[in-house]
Amino acid sequence: MEILIIAGAFSAMQNFISQLVLVENLGKNYARFSYQETELDILISGTGGSVTSYSLTKSLNNKKYDVVIHLGRCFSLKDQQESGIVINLIDDYFGDLGFETEDAFSSVFDLGIRNKNEFPFANEILENNLRLPEFQTPHIKASGISCNCIPSNLFGIASMYQKNQPDVISRDGASVLYVCLEENVKLIQLFYVVDRLENASENYNIEEEEVLKLTEALQLTLAGVLNLN
Repeated sequence: MEILIIAGAFSAMQNFISQLVLVENLGKNYARFSYQETELDILISGTGGSVTSYSLTKSLNNKKYDVVIHLGRCFSLKDQQESGIVINLIDDYFGDLGFETEDAFSSVFDLGIRNKNEFPFANEILENNLRLPEFQTPHIKASGISCNCIPSNLFGIASMYQKNQPDVISRDGASVLYVCLEENVKLIQLFYVVDRLENASENYNIEEEEVLKLTEALQLTLAGVLNLN
């Protein structure tokens, strides 16, 4: 099974990579490693939707992958959404793709620039229907919204939030999901919930607890995926 693991920053992957043996450098921040009795590829994409989309698309054109595992970070939008855990994103959408007026923000779908049900969108939402049917992640499932610029509060994305009332917000969840849907590649998205949105500006850096939780989630996921062979 060909597996690609993608993360925005090396620091999120450092504990996991330290356990691996390098097999081959495939490109910029892109390499093949030996893991247990198999091999897998790791891509450090950089942050932001456009940068991530470019890096991922280039990698998918380089090799045919059976599954992409995306490790990311997000912030909670709801009181009931616990922080300090890893969640499994099952749908996402772009929260800043459109035009802002004096009254509200209007998406390109609201303005009729793009059909809200044009593939891969379903009423503006990107739904991950490319999950491995034989594999069920134990992590809590959550809905997301993606913005390149994370706002300081929910008011800043109020009109877009109402479209699907997502649980979390990230910078690149929708970008990775969009690329995988277009390329028809299986995708598992595991995101660490750093804190509430209101505290996002105080949590720029990736802390040790986040690295540990993501590493644990990745190892658990790999064990299940590789068991499908």
